[in-house]
Amino acid sequence: MSKWAQSGVIGIARRRMPDRAVEGGPLITQPRAGGRGYVLLDGHAFRNAMHVLIARSREPFTIVILRTRQRDSTLALGETIMRQLRGASGDLVGFLDPAIAVALHGTDHVGAMSFADRVRDEWRRAGRGELEVEIAEHPFAQGRVIELLTTDWSLAIWRTAAIADGDHRPDQPRRAADERRTGLADLQ
Repeated sequence: MSKWAQSGVIGIARRRMPDRAVEGGPLITQPRAGGRGYVLLDGHAFRNAMHVLIARSREPFTIVILRTRQRDSTLALGETIMRQLRGASGDLVGFLDPAIAVALHGTDHVGAMSFADRVRDEWRRAGRGELEVEIAEHPFAQGRVIELLTTDWSLAIWRTAAIADGDHRPDQPRRAADERRTGLADLQ
């Protein structure tokens, strides 16, 4: 199976980003702990930073929300993501209760999918299970970006997509043959 088929991206093309000179670097950068490693932003600080970027940024960015099924592993997920952070370039990582949000400065949807795939692969190698990933680009999908930032992730449930069985009606019992050919779709 090709690498593109594994990524879960279907029908997304790269958008041509305008060639602009960066004016003095990013507006906001990830804070450091005593000049050493980067510190995970809390939900309030991350959302405030995103409001500033949405209002003032001239550069595109992409929001990536990652969640794990084990709520007690969220901080471990944040540490995994922090190891891949380009903090000086304007990437930001914040804790949104049971989710981790990442703002990738100057990155399009395809680049964000690549980032999410790297995090997912590292998470799986550590034996931590599956991740749910949501992605939206700014300014191309500004409404979706705002929706992701305002979602209460503690209430959001894991989605389970069922493969549609067009001729089944809910009021009729399924036959044994129907059960063998109906399953769950992978949401990567």
